[in-house]
Amino acid sequence: MAKKTLNQPQLRPEVAEKYTATITPCVIEIQRLGRTVDLTQLTLEQANELVQDPKFIYLVPKKAKRKRAAPAVNK
Repeated sequence: MAKKTLNQPQLRPEVAEKYTATITPCVIEIQRLGRTVDLTQLTLEQANELVQDPKFIYLVPKKAKRKRAAPAVNK
Protein backbone atom coordinates (compact mmCIF):
# COMPACT_ATOMS: atom_id res chain seq x y z
CA MET A 1 0.00 0.00 0.00
CA ALA A 2 1.04 3.61 -0.38
CA LYS A 3 3.08 5.23 2.39
CA LYS A 4 1.57 8.21 4.19
CA THR A 5 3.52 11.43 4.72
CA LEU A 6 2.43 14.88 5.85
CA ASN A 7 2.49 16.55 2.42
CA GLN A 8 1.10 13.65 0.43
CA PRO A 9 -2.11 14.10 -1.58
CA GLN A 10 -4.96 12.15 -0.03
CA LEU A 11 -8.26 10.63 -1.01
CA ARG A 12 -11.45 12.45 -0.08
CA PRO A 13 -12.60 11.46 3.43
CA GLU A 14 -15.77 9.68 2.25
CA VAL A 15 -13.74 7.66 -0.27
CA ALA A 16 -10.98 6.94 2.26
CA GLU A 17 -13.57 5.46 4.68
CA LYS A 18 -14.48 2.78 2.15
CA TYR A 19 -11.35 2.31 -0.01
CA THR A 20 -7.56 2.17 0.31
CA ALA A 21 -5.29 3.56 -2.40
CA THR A 22 -2.58 1.16 -3.60
CA ILE A 23 -0.53 4.10 -4.91
CA THR A 24 -0.06 7.69 -3.82
CA PRO A 25 -3.23 9.49 -5.00
CA CYS A 26 -2.50 11.36 -8.23
CA VAL A 27 -3.87 11.89 -11.74
CA ILE A 28 -4.05 8.62 -13.70
CA GLU A 29 -4.71 8.30 -17.42
CA ILE A 30 -6.64 5.13 -18.21
CA GLN A 31 -6.03 4.55 -21.89
CA ARG A 32 -8.44 1.65 -22.39
CA LEU A 33 -11.29 3.74 -20.96
CA GLY A 34 -10.09 6.89 -22.68
CA ARG A 35 -10.32 9.01 -19.54
CA THR A 36 -8.21 10.68 -16.90
CA VAL A 37 -8.95 10.10 -13.21
CA ASP A 38 -7.72 12.32 -10.36
CA LEU A 39 -7.75 10.11 -7.27
CA THR A 40 -7.59 13.14 -4.95
CA GLN A 41 -10.84 14.56 -6.40
CA LEU A 42 -12.70 11.27 -6.87
CA THR A 43 -16.25 11.18 -5.48
CA LEU A 44 -17.67 8.12 -3.76
CA GLU A 45 -19.98 7.38 -6.71
CA GLN A 46 -17.08 7.54 -9.16
CA ALA A 47 -14.95 5.35 -6.90
CA ASN A 48 -17.74 2.76 -6.63
CA GLU A 49 -18.00 2.69 -10.43
CA LEU A 50 -14.24 2.32 -10.96
CA VAL A 51 -13.79 -0.41 -8.35
CA GLN A 52 -16.34 -2.58 -10.20
CA ASP A 53 -13.75 -2.87 -13.02
CA PRO A 54 -11.40 -5.79 -12.17
CA LYS A 55 -8.54 -4.12 -14.07
CA PHE A 56 -8.69 -0.96 -11.93
CA ILE A 57 -6.15 -1.79 -9.22
CA TYR A 58 -5.54 1.66 -7.74
CA LEU A 59 -8.36 1.51 -5.17
CA VAL A 60 -9.24 -1.56 -3.14
CA PRO A 61 -12.16 -1.96 -0.72
CA LYS A 62 -11.23 -1.91 2.94
CA LYS A 63 -11.92 -5.16 4.72
CA ALA A 64 -14.59 -5.11 7.40
CA LYS A 65 -13.18 -5.41 10.88
CA ARG A 66 -14.23 -8.56 12.67
CA LYS A 67 -15.80 -8.00 16.03
CA ARG A 68 -14.74 -10.27 18.82
CA ALA A 69 -17.44 -12.27 20.51
CA ALA A 70 -18.07 -11.51 24.15
CA PRO A 71 -16.32 -14.00 26.42
CA ALA A 72 -18.50 -16.82 27.72
CA VAL A 73 -19.50 -16.59 31.35
CA ASN A 74 -19.02 -19.82 33.32
CA LYS A 75 -21.35 -20.42 36.26
